[in-house]
Formats: sequence, C-alpha cells, structure tokens
Amino acid sequence: MKNIVKIALGLIACVTLFTACKDDESPVPFQLDKTELTVGAEGAEETIAVTSPDEWIAVASEPWVMISPANGIGSATCNVVIDSTLINGVRTADIKFTSKGQVQVVKVNQTGFGHVIAIEQPDVEIAASAKYSERFFETTVVTNVQFSVSCEDANGPVDWVTTKQPTIDLEYGARPRTVKIRFDWKLNVKSEERKATIKFTPVNPDEQLEEPAVLNLTQKAAPLIEDNRAGDSLALLIIQERFNAMMGTWDSGENMRNWESLILWERGDKGMPEGAEGRVRSVSFQFLDTNEGFPAEFAHLKYLESLAVQSNTNNVLKSIKLGSEICNLKYLKNLRIFAYGLVSLPDDFVKLGATLEHLDLSANNFNTIPEIICKENFPKLKDLIMIANRRWMITDLREKGNYEEGIGLYFNTKEDSKNILRRLLLWDSLEHIVLQNNYMEGNIPDFEIGRDGVRGYTQEDLVAYGDTLSYLVNDPEGQQIPRILPNLKRLSINLNFFSGELPKWVLYHPHLKDWFPEILFYPQEERGVNSDGNIVGFSNVPRVYDYYYKAYPKYRAKYEMKENYE
Repeated sequence: MKNIVKIALGLIACVTLFTACKDDESPVPFQLDKTELTVGAEGAEETIAVTSPDEWIAVASEPWVMISPANGIGSATCNVVIDSTLINGVRTADIKFTSKGQVQVVKVNQTGFGHVIAIEQPDVEIAASAKYSERFFETTVVTNVQFSVSCEDANGPVDWVTTKQPTIDLEYGARPRTVKIRFDWKLNVKSEERKATIKFTPVNPDEQLEEPAVLNLTQKAAPLIEDNRAGDSLALLIIQERFNAMMGTWDSGENMRNWESLILWERGDKGMPEGAEGRVRSVSFQFLDTNEGFPAEFAHLKYLESLAVQSNTNNVLKSIKLGSEICNLKYLKNLRIFAYGLVSLPDDFVKLGATLEHLDLSANNFNTIPEIICKENFPKLKDLIMIANRRWMITDLREKGNYEEGIGLYFNTKEDSKNILRRLLLWDSLEHIVLQNNYMEGNIPDFEIGRDGVRGYTQEDLVAYGDTLSYLVNDPEGQQIPRILPNLKRLSINLNFFSGELPKWVLYHPHLKDWFPEILFYPQEERGVNSDGNIVGFSNVPRVYDYYYKAYPKYRAKYEMKENYE
C-alpha cells in the first residue's frame, strides 16, 4: 500500500514538473532573414532563411523571380533565382511569404543594363565599284534605344554612302532588339581610297550610351586610268561593267581594234585631233541594266567623237537624270541616248554646244523638250531627234492628269508660255527635226515676217535653191511666205495630237516633199482625242499637190517621177 502511494506521488510530481517546464518555453516566431534583395542585370541566385512553427507558402509577383521550395512546414532555406534582364531600367518584384495569416514580404530590385547601341562589325571595307544591285552592305545592330544615323568624314557629311533613318520597334522597357541597317554606296571614281565614319546617335539626348557607337567605313580606290590608249581600254571595261551592258565581250588582252561596237582614230582620219591616233573615236553601249546616269569614266575618253548608249531594261519605269560625266568631251559631235529612262539634262550640258551636231534622245521619259536645247546653246547642231518619249500609252489627253510622273513629252502650243515648238522652228541651221510619236497638241505655229526675227525669202536665197523657187519671193497672192527652217530636210511630227490648219509656210515649204508629209507629218494619233475632247488631225491636208507644183513647176518632174518609181 505504501508503495502504491509513493508511485502516485511520484507521477504527480513529474506531471507538475513537465507542465512547469513547458510554460517556461517561448513560441517560435514566423520570420525571414531578409527583407530586400538587390541584384544586377545579369541576374543572381540568393537565399532566404524562413523560420516558422507552422506551414507557410511563398509567391513571387513576377515570373522572372523563382523560389524553391515555395512552401513548407517549419524552418527552411529557400533558393531565389532571379533571371537576367535586357532592359535598360530598374525592375522590381515582391516575394510574399504567408503563414497562419501572417505575411512577410521580400522586395526584389534588379538594375538593368545601360543604354546601348552595339555594332556587330565596327570596321567595314567596300569595293570601288560593283553592279548597281550589289552596291550596298548591311550591318547588324543590337540596341535598346531609338537612334539616328549620320555619315561623315573629316570635312563633314558625305553623300557617297546613304541610309534610311531607322525606326526600331522596341518592346516595353526598351528590351534590346537586333536589327539590320542597309547602307547604299556610290562608286569611287578616284584612284585613292576614301573613308567615312558612320555614327549611331540616340534620338533622345538623355539616353547616354556607355560607349560611342561608330562604324568605320573604307572604300577601295578606283583603278588608275592613265591618259593613253591603255587608259581608254580600262575606262571602257569599267563603263561596261557599271552599265551592266550585255554586249559583245571585250577582251583586255586583245587589241582594241578588234573590239565590237568600237572605232579608233586612225592615221589619216579627217579632222583627227592632235594626239588622238589610236584612241577611242566612237563607241556604242547597248542592252544595259542601270538606274543611274553615266559612269564617270566617260571623262577619260577625251577624244570621243560619237557615242551611243541604248536599250536600258524597264526604261519606261525609270527617271534617270543625266549627270556631267560626258559634258567635258571636247570633240563629241554625235550623241545618241536611246531608251535609257532619261528625264533631264544637266546645266553644263551646254558645254557640248561647241561641237555637237547630232543629238538623239528618243524613247526616253522627258516630259518636255529641255529648254537648254536651243540654237543659242548649240549653234552647230543639225539634227534633233526625240521620237517616242512616251512613258505611258494613252489616246485621250484628258486622262493625262491621272499619271503622277507625267505621260511623256507633252505640251500644248495654245498654252505654252515657253514657246517650245516655236523656238525650234526658228532654229534656222537645223536640217532634221524628228518629234514623232509624242504627246504634243495644239496648232502648228504660224509666223509673220518682221516679228521674232522672221524674214521672207530673197533673191539671195534663190541662189541656193535654184530659180524654180521664185514663188517664195514673188507670191502671186501678194503674201510673201515666211522663211522658216530653210535648210530643213526632214520635219517629222506625225503621231502626235496636233490639230487646226496647216500654215502657209508648211504648205509651200521648199523641202515639203522631202519630208514625206503623207507619212511623217500629216497623220496624227489615230482616233486620238486632245485635251478639249476633240478628235485630232489637221483640217486642210492637201489631197493632191497641183498647187505645190504650180508654185514650183520644176519640182513636178523631180517628185512625181520619184513617186511613180517608188
């Protein structure tokens, strides 16, 4: 019995002691060892020590913050992985730890990269020349800012390398983008290399770069072209390449005398300039593919007398402005630029006026006859040919306003304040004016003796023609005929949109029958309609030429026999 009592008292004492010890312990608090994390743009891995007597859970507010483990019971160490960033600003996130209604927050701060424009290839070298379609290069740029591009050398901005100002589609936070920038370059015609610095500058001046963004460009020198026969050969080969001309092969190892479409000055040639023997006298380039004016190497063909450039691909779609490359050729007499896509001539084209005798600008895209072509600028010119300057084919001139770039060579003599056709008809020295198949409309200008320097025929003029032309001086009707283009052997204006009456100076012109007027003068655009909505064509086209042979009786035998023979 005593033992039982002792055991009972002992148990009571133990329970009392255990209870007393438990009351003395403090509860474990819910807490974290950090309240903030700050990392750089490259990202990082951090730890957070969690102390908790109960269950807990952690949630990040942004996907670029990852926590492991993200929940648990009791104390634990969490790994926090912060992804790298490509933005150029600071971004933040929260990690919220929750346990039994208690909340602890860790703030995450990540600094971004600075403003950057990174050039993949900061040093670029390009050739002196190449085909037009190949004269460009591209550079890869990684950037997180909008930027502009400038090209300059030691003397300031350059124009031989150009680009369109880029617009970068940057994402939110200016995340860097990789873009390609295209640069177009022009030919280097000098025998020395040239350099340019291409600068990439933030549009916003507050966005300062960590380091300058610069591309260093070097263009190779052109081959040295000497003033001799070998220089002519090299110039021709370069011109052929730059025209992308599909013509007979020129072999640099073969004598130039055997090259196609080429004539050299030979000893004994009439009018050969001093020092020109063996140099290029005449050359023709054809079947071209270019969007530019003439290559600068033409200037080295200093003794060139005749030049023909013709048949450029898709020429009706092109608007090429001729440069000054041929304007210093001191001996050029014959120039033909056919189906090239020309729309204008340079101001210094007048330099050719001292020698040019034959000019053919047919099948180009001129909207009018260039004012620079006049008797004051080209006193030696004999032939002016501008056939088929039609960019588009229309038969109703009321539609001409529908074409933004124009329809081709157009003017209306009734409204032309520049008197384009009138001034051509006063160019006494011309022997051929060929303007057929264009869009000229209105009346053929008439002239009055005593105005604009116009005079009548005199006895002195008959010496050149013969006494059969006495009608020109002694008009039986008392109306002396104006002396217009007395030397003209051909005047072609057919297939235009002219209308009205033919003036008397045309109907009685001493060379009228030489013009083949039934074909090359009278017929206008078939079913053509002018700007007034009227059908075009002359109202007094002669059906027979009895009136003409009555005025010039000796011509009857000459032309009627010829017509019968033909």
